[in-house]
This record gives sequence, C-alpha cells and structure tokens, in this order.
Amino acid sequence: MTVGVTAPGPIDDWLGPSGRLQQAIEGFRVRTGQLNLAKAVDQAIRDKHNLVAEAGTGVGKTFAYLTPIILAGEKAIVSTASKTLQDQLFSRDIPRLIQAMGLPLQVARLKGRANYLCWYRLEKAKTEGRLASPLEVEQLRAIQQFAGVSSDGDIGGCESVPETASIWPLVTSTTDNCLGSSCPDYSRCHVVAARQKAHAADLVVVNHHLLCADLSLDHSYEAQLLPRVGVMVIDEAHAFADIATQFFGANLSTQTLAGFGRELLAAGLVHARDGADWAGLNGRLELCISTIRQAFAEQAHRPGAGSGAGPGSGSGHRGQGLGVDRFRWTDLGAKQLEQCQLALAELGETLETILSSLTPNLGRHPEIDRLYDRVGLIKDSLRQCQPPSIAPGMTAGSLGSPLGDTPTVAADQDGVFWIERHRHGLSMHWAPLAVGDQLAPYFSSPSTAWIMVSATLATAGDNFDYFMQQTGIRAEQALTVESPFDYAQQGLLWVPEVLPDPKSPELMRQLLQNQDLRAVIRRCSGGIFMLCTSHRAVRQAKAVLEEEPEAFGNRLLLVQGDASRDALLNQFRQAGQAILVGSASFWEGVDVPGQALSMVLIDKLPFGTPDDPILESRIAACKAEQGDAFMNIQWPEATLALKQGVGRLIRTETDHGLLVIGDKRLAETGYGRRMLRSLPPFTRTRSAQQARDFFPDLQA
Repeated sequence: MTVGVTAPGPIDDWLGPSGRLQQAIEGFRVRTGQLNLAKAVDQAIRDKHNLVAEAGTGVGKTFAYLTPIILAGEKAIVSTASKTLQDQLFSRDIPRLIQAMGLPLQVARLKGRANYLCWYRLEKAKTEGRLASPLEVEQLRAIQQFAGVSSDGDIGGCESVPETASIWPLVTSTTDNCLGSSCPDYSRCHVVAARQKAHAADLVVVNHHLLCADLSLDHSYEAQLLPRVGVMVIDEAHAFADIATQFFGANLSTQTLAGFGRELLAAGLVHARDGADWAGLNGRLELCISTIRQAFAEQAHRPGAGSGAGPGSGSGHRGQGLGVDRFRWTDLGAKQLEQCQLALAELGETLETILSSLTPNLGRHPEIDRLYDRVGLIKDSLRQCQPPSIAPGMTAGSLGSPLGDTPTVAADQDGVFWIERHRHGLSMHWAPLAVGDQLAPYFSSPSTAWIMVSATLATAGDNFDYFMQQTGIRAEQALTVESPFDYAQQGLLWVPEVLPDPKSPELMRQLLQNQDLRAVIRRCSGGIFMLCTSHRAVRQAKAVLEEEPEAFGNRLLLVQGDASRDALLNQFRQAGQAILVGSASFWEGVDVPGQALSMVLIDKLPFGTPDDPILESRIAACKAEQGDAFMNIQWPEATLALKQGVGRLIRTETDHGLLVIGDKRLAETGYGRRMLRSLPPFTRTRSAQQARDFFPDLQA
C-alpha cells in the first residue's frame, strides 16, 4: 500500500516544503515520497512496531530513516548490505545530515574483526618469518606504516595493500584464533575499541554480515557484540535473508584446516616445543587435506555446475567467484562416496589425536588454549556439514531424489548439504532451507522497532509476501513509495523482436551477433553495462567484444575478474563510453549517474542457476507439499533480481537510458508480462528502429 500524507509535524519541519534541510543542504529537494516514508519510520519508532517499505530509486530513503532516528533520540543501529555502503553512510551521508540539523549525535561504525589490524598477529608476522613471497614482505612493510598512523586499525584505510591480499589473514584475527582478554595486546585492541565506541554511541552503522553473525552466535564467546537498541534499520533489506542463510549454516574448508595446521605448528614450536610432535601432527593434517581433495577430485562436472553467476539464487551465494564447481553428495558414485567417507573419518581421527596432544599442554599459553577450543569447533563443523544419511556403507543411490530424475541435494527437514570445489581447495556446506523461522523471534521484541527498507522488496501480485516469508518478519505496516523519476520519458525498455532461445548455452554470443543490437550499441552516446546471469555469458561477451571491437564502436572494454570491482567502476566512470561486462556483483549496489551509463543490457531473466543447492532443495520441498515452486519461489526470486539489475540505469532526475533485455519470455509469456508489471514504467518497444532513434546524436 502507499501511505497518505499525514498531518504536519516535526518531520515536516525538516523534510517538508518549508523544512530546514532545504536551506541547510545545497541541492536538497522536497520529495513527497521521502516525506511519507520518514513519517512512517517515525510512527514505527514511536509505536515500536515493524515496518517494511519499498522506496523506489531517487526517493531519498537514507535521509527518510535517519531524520526520524535523530529526532527520536533513541539508540539505533543501521545495517546495510556491504562495507562500501556502510562506509558511505558513516563518512558521507550521516555527517552531512547531522551538520545540517545541528543536533548532537554520537555515531560509530563497527565491522567484523577481520576488518581490523591485530597488534598481536602483526608482531607474529614480523617475527615468525611465515611470509610466502617478496610481495608479502613489501606489503607487511606498508601495513606496519599504516599501523603507526591509523586511529582505528580499519584495514580498508590501507590503500596500498588490496583487501584481497593473502597477507591480511596473517595480521588480522578471526573469532577462531582471537585470544580475547588473554591477549597481551588486549588493552590496545582495535576490535575492542571499536566495540566500546559502538556501545557508547547513539547511532551505530554496521553491515548485514556482522549483524547476522551476531544474531547467529550464542554469545558464549562473543558476548554482546552489538549493543541493545530501540531502533533497528535494515537498509538494502533485499539482501538480508541471503546473508543470514550463510551465518545460520555451517561450512568447513580445506583452507580452514590448512590454516589451523600452520598455526598449530607455529604455536606448538614456540610455546610448547617439548609438548608434542607438532610437525608430525601438522603433517598428518596436511595428508588428510590431500586425501580429502583427492577423494572429491574425481567428481564429474555437472551440466551447468560452476557457471552460475546470476543474482536471483536466493542462496546466499550472490557474487560467487569464477571457477567454483558445486555438487551434491548424491552426485557421488558408490565407490567415490566410500572414499570420501574414509577420508573424512581419517580427518576425525586426526582431530582427536590433535586434541589429545593439546590437552596436557593447556595453560602453557593462551594460543595453545585457543587451539584446543578450535579443534572442538572444527569437529562440530565436520559433523554439521555431513548429511546424517551419509553413513559408512550407504550408497549414493540409497539417498533418494525428491526431484525424480534430477539428482538433488541430500537434504532433511533441517537443511541442505553440498560441496564446493575451487582453485584454492574444497569446502563442505550445510544451510537451512529458509532462515525465516530462525530470524522471526528477533523481530518480535516489544522494545525494538525493526525497519526494513530497499528499492526492491515487492513483486506484482503478492506485494511483500515473499520477502516477509523469507525473512520471517511480521510487519504491522508495509508501504510502497514510488520513485520520483519520470521513467516513461527518461528511459526506453527494448526487447528485440528476434532473439535466441534463452536456454541456449551460446546465448550471449548469439545476442551480440544481432546486427540491430550492434547498431544500437554503436549509436549509444554513453557507457554500457552488460549484466550477465552466468560466468559463461561473461566469457562469451568478452570473447565477442575482443574479436570484433569495431562492431561495437571500439570502446574501452572492462570485464569482471580483470580488476577489482571498484577499480573497474572507476575506469568506467572516467571513460564515459566504455563497456563493462559483469555478473552478480554488478547487479546491485552500483551507482553511475549521468551519461557515463546510458545503456544496460541484461542477457536473460535471472532465474536461479542449476548448481544452486539451496534453491534446488527449496523447490523440491515446495513440490513435495504440492506447491507451485515456479510461482512461489523461482518467479519472485527472478523478479526481485531483475528489478535490481534494471535499477542500475536511471539514477537521477536528469538521466536518460536504454534498457535492453535479451529474453523474449519477458514479452511473450504470462509470467514475463507479470514481471514487467513489477518493473519501473519505462516506455516499451520491440522495434529496433525505435531503439536506434533513442540515441539520435550519433551516426550508425
């Protein structure tokens, strides 16, 4: 529903037609939608009820929820989907509003511990000589310099060392290896300082990963990670259920095991050299890792496996990296399954041996004690990540297949199990089929107002039903605030008349061979996003664009994987007429206003990928209950994902752009036309001539 305008009040004094923000903030414009959303947030805070709101692009949702929070004077947390958006809120949006309002507000930013430099582990990295290359030696030097000048230890501020650099795990801590109050550097710990600031602040800015980690913990070790608050805002709420799925599940990777082994060896030799054969224990663990990788290595590549990159999976795996091969326990043949069982059993025995060796050394040093605790955590993960039905003597065929001829995940009523193989190793996973039941109790607190807001929460026909089912929230108020943009005048949606089969494995190559599309691309006066639903499509687009650059106007080509996301976006903005090809990570959270982004091409409707274990199991569960899995799960997932991708095009009132969707199902099927009703009201066409005429200033 859409809220009507309520009587003037304190919110109007700031955001209304005669409000103070017009005078205090240059370029501020009064938006009816923003005012209505702010009033709804204010009411939710006053009544301590839950609010779910879809705020279209350009509404100004950030100021709409921040203004009533500041006026209410209640302690609040704002959580957003990524660290980039978190930093933007903390460093730009909130200071700008506080300065304009002139009201006192203590604000803190809190991230997960792996984002902060650890003094103890930095010293260990300097003295233990575990660096793998001259590059890491150089990076360590840069990190030491950064440590001397940084006030908060947030590694995002160390610009000379990429956040993906392999050295960071050596100089940051995790929940598993942190020594807590036993650490000799506890008094100057950046994580402790950041949490103390958060507990003292009026407003704390976090990200969904940290919030979900806190919700999923039993707090036996990470006591009161986040402060208790009266207002909880989940911005970019469309991503919340996916992220929560990761934290309410379990995983165990060969990387985790290898890292544990290295730390066991180092700590044992330094703090308890005479306590055990540490080198032998690490060697045995390394042999287990090798055996596990070898046991799973013969798994045949499933059709479609590892190719998925679409953002509509609903599985918590959006943005999955290139080269990931997912498969199920049911994909294993009887002989291979037996080999895997034996390898994992050997790992279990090795962990017991390590535990026995650590026991008599307890108390010699906090690192030894923490390693002892970690063995228990690894054993728990090993148990959780193996299906109960996978027991010695069981064959793959005995596991059953609720999808009939289609092999599926070994799943029980509590969740789904799968394996991932990638260039760095192998990992086993378990996740709940849905996290709504786990999350629901948090939303029922009478002392906290939960406010869920995003540009994409509702779908045509069911409004917010799907979102609320996925998250478990029950909202006393739900509203839709339309975008102030004139989409019919600012944009054109083109679904070409002649299109390849959307299920074709060569879809992207075939699309880019379309002469009408090539002519439109050449005429485009600005930059172009090519948003792909698979990594295979990314590779195909790159190949075609490199083979025939002149057919597309000899534009700068930027491709996901060739550089970091931020680096690619910066180059794209500066070039003005580049082509950027990307998959899931570019479908959302990307803001390129103006002519630098004048056209968005989406290869096909973003239905979940064949190798998505959670989606597949949710579909199976729905079918088992005689439900319509397509309309109840697949369609809303794809619709919300499509809305995210489409939302990249028009970012301001002055933007103009062409949206091209290379999937005829959008125009020619009932469910496609229903999807259209969920999208912004662009002018629509199937005419290539009308699409060409959208860019009248350039010659074909």
